[in-house]
Amino acid sequence: MQREDSASQPGEMTSWDINDIKLPQDVQQADWFQEWPDSYVKHIYSSEDKNAQRHHSSWAMRNTNNHNSRILKKSCLGVVVCGNDCSTWDGRKIYLRPAICDKARQKQQRKCCPNCNGPLRLLSCRGHGGYPVTNFWRHEGQFIFFQSKGAHDHPRPETKLEAEARRSIQKAQTAFASSSAGLKRIHKIEPLTGAVQEPLPPLLPQPDTDILPADLGGHLRCHLF
Repeated sequence: MQREDSASQPGEMTSWDINDIKLPQDVQQADWFQEWPDSYVKHIYSSEDKNAQRHHSSWAMRNTNNHNSRILKKSCLGVVVCGNDCSTWDGRKIYLRPAICDKARQKQQRKCCPNCNGPLRLLSCRGHGGYPVTNFWRHEGQFIFFQSKGAHDHPRPETKLEAEARRSIQKAQTAFASSSAGLKRIHKIEPLTGAVQEPLPPLLPQPDTDILPADLGGHLRCHLF
């Protein structure tokens, strides 16, 4: 089966809506998968397309409730940015991928920017009439139909692979910092332990009557003997 961009497909191939009772099945050319679908677009993917099977998107999307069990509905979460609007050494901005879980996303915003340690904040998606951009997926026969409603009004977040790589680097840096701090403590302790070579003097000197003053010597002897 040939594939090409849906923009070149005949009109009847793009006039459908995801909620139609019947969707086109006489599709001659399936679309290439789109990683960053934006605006009000429609695509018809082959049912053998692995990315389409996984309902993949590089936008941060989460499943939302839908009255039609045959249609999967996903809404955009936006992007997490640095509150200081900082840039990395090569001029890139910080556009983190929002966590899918609500609690994890709230916890994420209490963390510091990985670049400047400034505050993080969430830019919510409002590109669909003030609501998040919504993606719809529907499996029908040999095809997977995709429809996006709304245009993203925020920067693209890092991809899942980029987010995983960043977290791996941060974990490695944290582990290295911890091990370095432990070695520094050991080096500080070693000179101290090695310097204690001679026995410590007694805390209380033994009384010696030969060096006591004459007026005290006799007094102590009376009490000692």
